[in-house]
Amino acid sequence: MSIGYIRGTIFDFGIFGLMYENTQWVNLILLGAVNFIVFYGVFRYAIGKFDIKTPGRENETADSALLNNKEYDKVAELVIQGLGGKQNIKRVENCVSRLRIDLGDQKLMNLELLKEAGSLGTFIPSSNHIHVVFGPHVEFVRNAVDDHLAGITQR
Repeated sequence: MSIGYIRGTIFDFGIFGLMYENTQWVNLILLGAVNFIVFYGVFRYAIGKFDIKTPGRENETADSALLNNKEYDKVAELVIQGLGGKQNIKRVENCVSRLRIDLGDQKLMNLELLKEAGSLGTFIPSSNHIHVVFGPHVEFVRNAVDDHLAGITQR
């Protein structure tokens, strides 16, 4: 099946798929619908049958009382302790839902303290670098962590 020169963007589809004659672009829509149904069915079956832990289906859930009560100073203290203390934290950044932290020594981490702080999960993409998921609270947590690292605490 050929629908023209498409590199994968919606613009290519519109320009090269829809605007030329005899491209048979409708087949792409039909194939996409069939793929969706097949993939959805296979993955839903596999996740249910083999109890694959996907986000939101973990056995343990985080205690988010501190986050819900907006006690970001306490959360920051736990995060800093869980990451091995101020001296172990080299850089703190955040994206939409995660704190991205560079560490001096990964062995000093305590993931249980991070869960106690309300973390929804952690990812370690490379040595001495960790992502700690806080969801929509991440910006407030990052500001509190930055304040604690700078020695500015609000009580």
